[in-house]
Amino acid sequence: MRRIEHIALAQGFDLGEVRIYSGWDAGAEVSTDRGRVVVSPCAEDSLCIRILRHRGFASSEGWTNDLVAAVGVANLWHQGASLRELHDRFPFMSWSELAQAFEDGDPAPAKWRELLSSEWHLRDRPFLQAAHAHPQLRRFWPDVSHRSLMLCRTPFDSESGLVKIWPLEEGRYRVTMHPGGLWHEVSSLSAALEVAAACFVSQPDS
Repeated sequence: MRRIEHIALAQGFDLGEVRIYSGWDAGAEVSTDRGRVVVSPCAEDSLCIRILRHRGFASSEGWTNDLVAAVGVANLWHQGASLRELHDRFPFMSWSELAQAFEDGDPAPAKWRELLSSEWHLRDRPFLQAAHAHPQLRRFWPDVSHRSLMLCRTPFDSESGLVKIWPLEEGRYRVTMHPGGLWHEVSSLSAALEVAAACFVSQPDS
């Protein structure tokens, strides 16, 4: 951490407070108004740099053995650079279509494409396709956990309005909503989708 502070000072960078980052990939972190830049030691004397704008989701990440370059990444992001600008200056920093969609301000369509094309969710693809085809539901942020489809108004913020659709046995489905505590069981997927849409209507945008 001290080395990062010394390099920043020598380069004339104002990174603000550099703190110790704890966890399985412990290292140093720099906080910005667009998330955290985390620098962690990796194997073979390399460094892993991740930009975490949301919990559990990296907007950009890369590996280098150059600590000066890692500090440069933190500084450039702190200054407000875009993902493209960051990559152009530091080519080892990569980013995904989903990260770009977050930066553009409309991540839900990219997340839907990711889920619908994933081999990991192949078993649930017809379920996901039916939900995506619903004109009211496709605009919400989707995710899948234990075969349930979660739809959220704001990514990673369940308090903004979260609806879950759970496949049950014999073609039945359960729909729950948070906050609100709604719990409803129906006999078909089409009915479950309509209940889910009605949940969002009953809980308008704040």
